[in-house]
Amino acid sequence: MKPQRLIPLKYFIPAHSPYRPFNLTCPVCEHSSSFSEHMRLNTSNGCVYLWAYQCQDCGKKRNSDEVQENGVTVALQEPCDCGGQFRRDRNIFCPNCHYRKSKENCRSEKLTVTKEEMEQINQRNGTEEMTLPFGKSEEFEWVVDSAN
Repeated sequence: MKPQRLIPLKYFIPAHSPYRPFNLTCPVCEHSSSFSEHMRLNTSNGCVYLWAYQCQDCGKKRNSDEVQENGVTVALQEPCDCGGQFRRDRNIFCPNCHYRKSKENCRSEKLTVTKEEMEQINQRNGTEEMTLPFGKSEEFEWVVDSAN
């Protein structure tokens, strides 16, 4: 018999402050990861912000100071070593076994969003259920949270 789980909620990198990072321990492979929006480095030339991204193919994390001029940067131009696209506007998934990876974790030509679109992403964080099926969802029997 498969273990029962509530359908997980979606989480997005920009919604997690570096002061309160999102710590994920995968229930499938027990790999631990930590996600936060950015790192701030103080240098002799001033502050540098390194924004966090996750490859939408392999799950690798990368920090970058790349900024697009026409909106809030949500994807990097340079691809991952595996050829995937680094994004921060998609649901976080386990970088080890890809648990929680869904069809939404894909490449897009859109590298920026408006401030209003970023606010919508932040509002969806932890409030929107994953859509079945997603990566490794066959490992569990899914139940609906009767409290909501």
